[in-house]
Amino acid sequence: MANIYDRVPLKAPNSIRLLKLLPASSLDDVVRFDLLEVTLDQCPAFKAVSYSWDGQTPSVEALCSGQPIFVTLNCSKVLQHLAANSNAPSLVWIDAICINQSPAAVIERNQQVSIMGQIYTAAEQVVVWLGSKIEPAWEETFQDLSKFADACAASKDNNYQKRLLDLAGKIDSKTLNDMFWGVTWFSRVWVVQEVALSKTATFIYGKVTLKYFNLIKSWSDLYSTHKGVSLVQNLNQTLYNGFGTHIVSLQGPRRALAITEGYDSVEELFRQASRLLATEPRDKVYGLRGLLVSYGISLPDADYRKPLESIYMETTKGIMEFRKCLNLISCYYVSDDWPSWVPDWKTSLPPSSPKGDYHASRPSKGTFEFVDLPSGSLGLRVAATIIGDVSSALGICLLGRYRTAEALKTDNVLAQVEEQIAPGWKEKRLQQGDDVAKFLAVYNIRILRCVLDYMEKESSGQDSWREDLYEIVFNQASMDEKLDMRKPFSQWLDILGDLPVKPLQGPGTLSSIDDSPEMAIYKRISANGNVSELHELFTASSYFWTFFKTNSGAFGAGAHAIRAGDKLALVGGVITPMVVRHVYGDTYRIVSPVYVCRIMQGEAWPKDSSSLTSITII
Repeated sequence: MANIYDRVPLKAPNSIRLLKLLPASSLDDVVRFDLLEVTLDQCPAFKAVSYSWDGQTPSVEALCSGQPIFVTLNCSKVLQHLAANSNAPSLVWIDAICINQSPAAVIERNQQVSIMGQIYTAAEQVVVWLGSKIEPAWEETFQDLSKFADACAASKDNNYQKRLLDLAGKIDSKTLNDMFWGVTWFSRVWVVQEVALSKTATFIYGKVTLKYFNLIKSWSDLYSTHKGVSLVQNLNQTLYNGFGTHIVSLQGPRRALAITEGYDSVEELFRQASRLLATEPRDKVYGLRGLLVSYGISLPDADYRKPLESIYMETTKGIMEFRKCLNLISCYYVSDDWPSWVPDWKTSLPPSSPKGDYHASRPSKGTFEFVDLPSGSLGLRVAATIIGDVSSALGICLLGRYRTAEALKTDNVLAQVEEQIAPGWKEKRLQQGDDVAKFLAVYNIRILRCVLDYMEKESSGQDSWREDLYEIVFNQASMDEKLDMRKPFSQWLDILGDLPVKPLQGPGTLSSIDDSPEMAIYKRISANGNVSELHELFTASSYFWTFFKTNSGAFGAGAHAIRAGDKLALVGGVITPMVVRHVYGDTYRIVSPVYVCRIMQGEAWPKDSSSLTSITII
């Protein structure tokens, strides 16, 4: 396929190739097109395609100016759809063909990725192809969602809000959530900017089309007037599962404030995007580069020859300098070789950060500077105060609730915890394929029982630990402050307390994980509405969280790497306390942002800021 690019070289820094796609009489016709070069400042109207490669290799024949080439199945299917639905040649941009994907063409790929945001901004329409594998139930629910989206066309009508509520009631949230988890487009990082930067975006799933910005308006209009309705809350959470990263990336008039209120766009964009997937780890940044540049953030051009650490460091530095504030809430210990002030975006399952409106350092200004280190890397100089030590830590961590098949491949924490609390069950879990929900449910129950035992022992038999645990769980579960969850919390503790402290029995004793005492406890929790809600919300928001105690006697929770001997720090401009690890002199590594009872609103912040010291984070 390389020689088709020799015939159509890219001559200018803003040059792109377009397909002149020839019309087809049916969806089964071979894709036929010519390739041409244009510049973005003088290009004709064209459509850009957003889709998922799904790890496919080129195996389907297409004809470029009569010459046979091979493309992936997904690429072929979307082009067949566009060709069959057009009576005349149309101009289309699709990355798999318009960019030379040869490993030797890295310079071209660098240049094209650097202007990717401009390409999707220039397109008259972005066509979002959700795949050719159609599940009838998903297609029916997506049709209901499309009708809900189109309702905004009648937003001036008197019965508009009633119609929105009626149409929302017809959407099966569970089926829609299953679709979001089952269609790979929703889990890919590249597609976020492709939609967010578009003039207009149309989703295609089977025979259903959905207009993206209509959905945003209808969704926002519904939530702004009916957010207290349970049906609307459920739909809002489900839509956020599928489109959350996309909507927080929107800027200006497009930003739907009703459904993004309280979210800082850049911070939340990367926090959510870290859970999205990319085959190439550099694309966790490059897949969002167009968005960041559109915000005004100054970044180097894309360069796949650079080390991963350098790319992540440049991006973090660019964001901090643009926003003029520290961005440490997503940082946690990775290894002694990784700069701890740089988020590890390559993982799709980072540890959870504390949720809530916190002011552990009060409204202090986060002064910082970047300093050169002897190693040749960069350090971050900040103003901070060390307020205590971690006196003990649980040593195991909660595992969250969800996993994608791709995330399971690199989930080393799950494997480590499994070895600690459930030796022998890994092989059984792997036999279940991607369906690990019940294993995670059982493991979390066992871990929570260990948490209770740990906190009770560390409290020397006193009941004060219960109040600390309630504070951690209630806040991390993001429960409504108006709700009194103490009774469900007490019931939750009683049910967990009925589980013996002894380890989870192995498959040699039990025929199935379903027969474990932990599963019986989980079913009891699930049978009680308020208790179940508390449990599910907490476990879904505490990925890889462990528990620890400080030398002042307060309990806290944060990322699994926390261990006894670590330090508790408050950093100017950072909303949560940080557990850090001393390296030498005034040099530390971040271990985790943490929740620590009774200091989240500035109770431990020094009254005199002159008492702060300067430390270097490496």
